[in-house]
Amino acid sequence: MALEISKQHTALLAMDFENDIVHPEGAFKDFGFAQMVAENNVLDKTAQLLTTARAAGVSVIHVSVKFRAGYPERPANSGLWQGLHGATALVEGTWGAQIHDQLTPKDGEPMVTKRGVSAFAASDLEQLLHTNRIGTLLLAGVATNFVVEGTARQACDLGYDTIVVSDCCASMNQEAHDASLNTVLPFLCTISNLDEVTEALK
Repeated sequence: MALEISKQHTALLAMDFENDIVHPEGAFKDFGFAQMVAENNVLDKTAQLLTTARAAGVSVIHVSVKFRAGYPERPANSGLWQGLHGATALVEGTWGAQIHDQLTPKDGEPMVTKRGVSAFAASDLEQLLHTNRIGTLLLAGVATNFVVEGTARQACDLGYDTIVVSDCCASMNQEAHDASLNTVLPFLCTISNLDEVTEALK
C-alpha cells in the first residue's frame, strides 16, 4: 500500500544533526555516529529529504540538543548524560552545537532546542505543531535509538501520526539502528524511506 501524506498537516523534524554528533571531527566522533552517517550517506539523503519537503510545502522544523556551559539543565543521571558531561559537548554557541553545514536551516524555518532525548523534552515543539495544525510527523535524525525513537514514543502518546524516514537516520552502528527500527518503532509508527516519502510528496 502506497504511503499517503497530507502535506498541509505534516512537519518534517530534522533532529540532532549537530557537528558534535554527525561530523567526523565532532566531540562524539569515537562513538560511531559520524561513521555510520558517512557510510550510509545520511547527510546527502537528508538534504534530499529537506529539498523535497520544502518543494512540497511541508513544514520543516530543525531540532537540536544543546545546553548552557556547565550543563545546568542536564544532570548526569545516566550513562548517556555522563558521557555528555565528560565530552564537554553540545554547548550553546560552539561549533559542535551548530547544525552541520550540509543541512543548514533556511530562513523562516523554526529551530527548536531540546534538553533531553525526545524532541519534545523541555522544548516548544508541541506548541509549534499545535499552532500550525500539524497531525503527522516525518522523523529524520541521529541517533535512531535515541532522538528518533524517543520522539516517536512521545509523539505516539500525544496522538500524532508518525513516519520514520529510516535511511535518513543513523546510530552508533548498524545493529543498534536496526534493533530500534525492527523491534520498537514498528509498533509506534510507520517505517518508511526516502524514496517512498519522496513519491508520497509529489
